[in-house]
Amino acid sequence: MERRFGSLGCAVLLLATTVAAQEVSVEEVMLDNGMTVLLLPRPGDPNVAAGWVAKVGSVYERPGITGVAHLFEHMMFKGTSTIGTRNIEQDLQLIAQLDQVKANIRAEETDLLEAHRLGQIDDPNDPARRSIRHRELLEEFDVLLAEQEELIIKEDFSRIYSGQGASAMNAGTSYDYTIYFVNVPANKLELWFWLESDRLLNPVFREFYSERDVVHEERRMRTDSTPTGKFQEQFDALFWQSSPYSWPVVGWPSDLEGITREEALSFFELYYAPNNLTAALVGDFDPSEARMLAERYFGRLQASDRPPPQPRTREMPQLGEKRMTAYADTNP
Repeated sequence: MERRFGSLGCAVLLLATTVAAQEVSVEEVMLDNGMTVLLLPRPGDPNVAAGWVAKVGSVYERPGITGVAHLFEHMMFKGTSTIGTRNIEQDLQLIAQLDQVKANIRAEETDLLEAHRLGQIDDPNDPARRSIRHRELLEEFDVLLAEQEELIIKEDFSRIYSGQGASAMNAGTSYDYTIYFVNVPANKLELWFWLESDRLLNPVFREFYSERDVVHEERRMRTDSTPTGKFQEQFDALFWQSSPYSWPVVGWPSDLEGITREEALSFFELYYAPNNLTAALVGDFDPSEARMLAERYFGRLQASDRPPPQPRTREMPQLGEKRMTAYADTNP
């Protein structure tokens, strides 16, 4: 069970419903920074299907930060230095303060997590086990979050798109890749290039810890609270012995609780460099204009001098039978 994803796969993912069973001629443009742009003009279409793929999914993670690839699917909509905030200077100051307080909280949790790992306590999150300092830090963190909320313009990124007639904006994370896409009016193609390049060039991962909790809740609703979700995770862990395909795309609960913004930023810098990205356009546009816009906007992205690390752990041969029997109460 191996999935492969290449530049042409990007076009297929974005446009399968419109070009299925047709012969297509896709122009592939390689920018100087290593980013690939696929162009498929279709005169007469009122919109342009536009999107880009980062060749990174959950198999590129490591134990301790599982779920971070999917978390970025959420964080990439939080805005930039000019989108999503009323005051970028105060916003960045609060983000730095939140990171510091969170680091102090994590230090307080270290002994509890070790005691849990050694089997000395059942629940490291039991409030009764928290020190006075730990509780004070949690209160300070909540105060800072409330201050940041006053600065944030919610859904600003989406508002700009919808205000210009764009639709069907979405994103998705798989084991092997993460995709971002939207339909834009043909006369708003430059807006797409600007917005997408801006969130790659100047991202501000505000609300990181709040959004991390949102993803954790998403996991509880879709996985922990459904028999099929829990069984699928157990089956994957049984089926895959050593491969990173053994952990869920949404991540393990304890990892979601512990991922820091610093760890997420390191992941972003490795896997969201332009030489690991492929963009695709299909619709009524001038290819020469699209090439020019790609150079102007995506060409601003700095190529990484480090190739993104690839999954190295291979699946071990199965030496014997594996069996799973599970039961659950369900509605008829």
